[in-house]
Amino acid sequence: MIGARRAKRGWFRRNSIALASLVITIPLAGWWTTRSDYKSWYDGEPRDPVIVAAAGTAYADATWYAASVEVDPDPKPKSQPETLPPGTTRVRVYLRLQVDDLAKLESLGGCLVHVRAPDGRIWDESILEDDFQDRPTGCTGGYDDKLQTWRDPRIAPYYLKPQAKKPFETVAVFVVPTGVAATVQPTITWATRLPQYLAFPR
Repeated sequence: MIGARRAKRGWFRRNSIALASLVITIPLAGWWTTRSDYKSWYDGEPRDPVIVAAAGTAYADATWYAASVEVDPDPKPKSQPETLPPGTTRVRVYLRLQVDDLAKLESLGGCLVHVRAPDGRIWDESILEDDFQDRPTGCTGGYDDKLQTWRDPRIAPYYLKPQAKKPFETVAVFVVPTGVAATVQPTITWATRLPQYLAFPR
């Protein structure tokens, strides 16, 4: 009598350990990737406001003062404004700050100016609104060594390089939905300081 031959194990039985490990590793890899993506997003969100008081708030090697917001500003210098998308309005934000040491201006480079609506929506500065900018943009102030005769005399002093321990002013222009133009709050972020951001109450 010929002995019975043992039946070959099926593919699933031969690979049961590998399949079991996949059941664990695939969800784990998915969880890890999702967690890493979420952490990158979360760490890059401006969610920790540093409120700027009217009397001045020290932050990022400068002293910051209250900002002013102008809704639907006139062009300066006067020119024919371009047509805006329906239902939108220009908003111009004036920022005042001061440094005690001009070398500290370098640490202000890379700032991004935004406006934030009460519902959390954020708009970046519109870099195409040149006719509405009557101050230097950014956080480092002017760049002229002396008053330039070709500039409008009313705004030329703002383009002079900042002086230590003297406030200077910059401007940012935005195009936002008309319904939130009166309530948007100016904010400033730096990639190296997130999730903190400067908040200027209206």
